Amino acid sequence: MRNLLKSHTFEFIVAATYGVLFVLYPQKTFIALKDGTILLLRMLPIFLCVVFFSSFIALFLSPKTIQKYMGKQTGIKGVILGAVLGTFIVGPLWVLFPLFGTLLKKGARISVVGAMIGAFAIKTPWIPYAAGFLGWPFITITVVLTLAYAVVEGLLMEKILK
Repeated sequence: MRNLLKSHTFEFIVAATYGVLFVLYPQKTFIALKDGTILLLRMLPIFLCVVFFSSFIALFLSPKTIQKYMGKQTGIKGVILGAVLGTFIVGPLWVLFPLFGTLLKKGARISVVGAMIGAFAIKTPWIPYAAGFLGWPFITITVVLTLAYAVVEGLLMEKILK
């Protein structure tokens, strides 16, 4: 029981908070619980796709392959690759953390994963749409600066975390 409490402390705190709030404000708490459940159900397909993709990486991409393209010996090219790959990721960032964790476990550099997270702000499929409103010069500069920032962010993360 103690191990269960230790490993799921956050979940128990949330459940206890909901219990207290349900006693104090039953109507508002019920609405919040209902809205949270609806949001979770909407995110479930995206979450399942990410779990599938993470499983695919875990099963079919060997650590050697991940290390070849995203490992320590890739230098700046691997970090730039991570930033570029990060622009193709669509969906909420929080469901992608298992994917990033899998990449790290398979041998990807911290800087590569950091660059992917930094470049997540760019949504490649949305670039033409955004350019229609803001113009190509604005979008081009935004994308270039965001990619540069993502690379710097990844390198700084690796330097700080090592």
